[in-house]
Amino acid sequence: MLYVNEGKGKFRKQANAFHFAQPPQGTFTGAAVADYDRDGYLDIYFCLYIYYQGADQYKYPLPYFDADNGPPNFLMRNNRDGTFRDVTAESGLNQNNTRYSFCCGWSDYNRDGWPDLYVVNDFGRKNLYRNNGDGTFTDVAAQTGVEDVGAGMGVCWLDYDNDGAEDLYVANMWTAAGQRITTQPAFQDRAPEKARSLYRKHSMGNSLFRNPSAEKKTERIFQNDGSSAGVEMGRWSWSSDAWDFDHDGFPDLYVANGMVSGPSRADLNSFFWRQVVANSPAEAKPAQDYEQGWNALNELIRADGTWSGYERNVFYANNRDGTFSDVSGTVGMDFVEDGRSFVLADFDHDGRLEVMLKNRNAPQLRVLKNVIKDLPPSISFRLGGTRSNRDAIGAAITVECESSRQTRMLQAGSGFLSQHTKEVFFGMGAAKGPVRASIRWPSGLVQDLHNLPVDHRIWVEEGTAAPRLEPFTHAPAPSLTQAPKPSGETLPEVVESWLLVPITAPDFSLPDLAGKARTLQGLQGKPVLLCFWTSASPDCQRDLEAFEQQHRRWAAQGLQLLTLNVDDPSDPVALRQFVQQRQLSFPIVLASEDIAGLYNIVYRFLFDRRRDLTLPTSFLVNGKGDIVKIYQGPVNVEHVDQDFRQIPENPAERLAKALPFPGVIESSEFQRNYLSYGSVFFQREYFDQAKASFLIALRDDPSSAEALYGLGSVYLKEHKQSEAREAFERATKLQASYPDTLPNAWNNLGLIATQEGRTEEAVGYFQQALRLSPDHLIALDNLGNAYRQLKQWEEARKVLEHALAVHPQDPEANYSLGMVYAQTNDNAHAYEYLQNALRLRPGYPEALNNLGVLYLRTGRRDQAVASFEECIRVAPAFDQSYLNLARVHALEGEPEKARNVLRDLLKQHPDHAQAQKALAELVP
Repeated sequence: MLYVNEGKGKFRKQANAFHFAQPPQGTFTGAAVADYDRDGYLDIYFCLYIYYQGADQYKYPLPYFDADNGPPNFLMRNNRDGTFRDVTAESGLNQNNTRYSFCCGWSDYNRDGWPDLYVVNDFGRKNLYRNNGDGTFTDVAAQTGVEDVGAGMGVCWLDYDNDGAEDLYVANMWTAAGQRITTQPAFQDRAPEKARSLYRKHSMGNSLFRNPSAEKKTERIFQNDGSSAGVEMGRWSWSSDAWDFDHDGFPDLYVANGMVSGPSRADLNSFFWRQVVANSPAEAKPAQDYEQGWNALNELIRADGTWSGYERNVFYANNRDGTFSDVSGTVGMDFVEDGRSFVLADFDHDGRLEVMLKNRNAPQLRVLKNVIKDLPPSISFRLGGTRSNRDAIGAAITVECESSRQTRMLQAGSGFLSQHTKEVFFGMGAAKGPVRASIRWPSGLVQDLHNLPVDHRIWVEEGTAAPRLEPFTHAPAPSLTQAPKPSGETLPEVVESWLLVPITAPDFSLPDLAGKARTLQGLQGKPVLLCFWTSASPDCQRDLEAFEQQHRRWAAQGLQLLTLNVDDPSDPVALRQFVQQRQLSFPIVLASEDIAGLYNIVYRFLFDRRRDLTLPTSFLVNGKGDIVKIYQGPVNVEHVDQDFRQIPENPAERLAKALPFPGVIESSEFQRNYLSYGSVFFQREYFDQAKASFLIALRDDPSSAEALYGLGSVYLKEHKQSEAREAFERATKLQASYPDTLPNAWNNLGLIATQEGRTEEAVGYFQQALRLSPDHLIALDNLGNAYRQLKQWEEARKVLEHALAVHPQDPEANYSLGMVYAQTNDNAHAYEYLQNALRLRPGYPEALNNLGVLYLRTGRRDQAVASFEECIRVAPAFDQSYLNLARVHALEGEPEKARNVLRDLLKQHPDHAQAQKALAELVP
């Protein structure tokens, strides 16, 4: 959105300001402004990223070390009428434009007068787009040596050695866990060494690329001096940028660090490298272990986990010899919060830049003032363009005195989510006498200024000979007094939250103290206050006292009360005594573990921070059966009185209730992610609630293949083959967000056909799944087994060998291939693969049983008996080993042993017909 400044503190929204050729596919994470075509109007480059937000989109970077499945960025050209047009494709910026971009920065690195663009990407390579001067760009990152593979998050153009050429500092990730794990032989041991080296680079920290001398006319090859300069270590870096902190004439560096600092101090960084990065596929193909690692990590950090947390910010002082020193603690800027971005500005006009530091966590904002005593002088420039763009973005200012020469560029957008003052500052060090300045404007005009005084602000209009000189204010003597240290954040124990989007309250049927079943659905039509409580909690007891005093009045006024007790159900007498002693007369039902767990899931996923339901917690449910408000801790009776009478009915009313202050939100209407809810309920085997969630997701988006696939999966669990088949067939006709959705749907159609005895038809479904995803492991296993059923041994062998080439550690493929060899009398290979299956899955009952059969076939009776007995021990419900062991004993003339084995089987399965028949035949 674009807001036009109308003056006097007022902004106006510009309707339809941005005309994108394609709808943006991710979240906007960065923007930088420049006049790339030098027409006098500023243009904008936008960076996009895909964050983990739920099950409605595929969000895994593939492969981790060089991801190329991110959302495209955009270059928007200024139409000069308050609108912008997408010129990404026609400008050539669609090259290498499907990465995960965090930020970007413009600079004229080759000093040809045309602004070039550096784009910082996570999970791999960066882009340096050279401006060709004709409205097009070429990505020259590889040729210039600045691809900088790594987890990029910030960018800073600076001339750190004052040679007149813009150098480049890129903020990545420095992590001890990553450096340790990526050097271990077992890490990505199947990857080629080139890929392993890229993984190692991802943990090595920040890069400082020195731009060769400005006099060179050929394409420049940057040199990474990060290690020799001493600036690689930045921890989990975000915004990084440079300014002359000590006014010695050389820019210094500051890096904001830290990902998520949670209450749990056990850092997840090692988990990330072992369970996520180590499982990355080598190519852009889905990988279940990799995806599950990401899912687990993202849930853990939302459940009070720490991931690269408590990492201090870093300040590097320029030593003026090509190296830097870490003086973070000395200058008082080594803050431990999760830093994200910072901006620089001279708020009090004293010639010293202040820092406004933004953190993810509290304190969310710090304002830092430079209080160094006896600081050398400085000079600053405020530029106004006439032929160039009005703000002179892209201008290069060179300041000279008798002992030094410095060049700075005026930029708009750098670091990460940062845009500094448009005033350009220079520290003058020990300079004495007048200062000379040369300004190269974006239009190409070069303007020289002479005899400029230090400790002044120089106002320059393009083409106007005489600048306006303004002395810096004389601020009070710097004080070393610091702001008081913020106290630790204490979260309130009693919280009330109106929901921006209501969510359906799961129905239930639970007995009250008299044994009568009560349902939530039976209360629809009027609002309900639903309270979860336990008798041992003093807060719950206070709620119960209030409920006893109010429930009759509430009922008369239209509010129904239903409380759910979650005490240990094994001691109902104690609960009844508790209720009788307090003479509680309102409805109390006995909540099962399932219902308590169900509402706990609803509660956990309502908020971004995953926390378990605390007691007491109450839900205000409207007459339609939707949760509209949550009370954590004891309820305030006066608030409840107001709330049930004023339940909001539309998004605007809900927004007014939910936000702590009035305001305007320009974003689209908030929505609940029912696809994510359905997935969570399904994983935890709440199939009724999963089905309800998938149906709502399908109602909201009838074209969702994922919702149909989820619905079909629920029907499969419910053994509703016809409904499952219909859902999967509908899913296969839609466009999917996840690569595996359609292959999984075809695979499940094959499973249904197999279960219904249509094996040849099933083969076609499995083959279709594999056409979409050639290495789909489950489909390979199922196709191999289908060929086994059809006795097409050679086809089965080829498919199962493919499965093992994809995943050698798959016990199913090893078992099935072993059975192919067993059924074709290749006993040696059968033994090898059955043993592999047992090594990979100890206690695999089918493998143990068929290994026993193989032992019998090859005359190894004792090993066969041992294998059958082991199978019975580890899988007592598996029937085949009982029958085989009984048969061995019967053939050896030991009917009593055989009868005992069959009796053991009948204890597990009393109606087992085959066991009953065999036992009858063994009657003496």
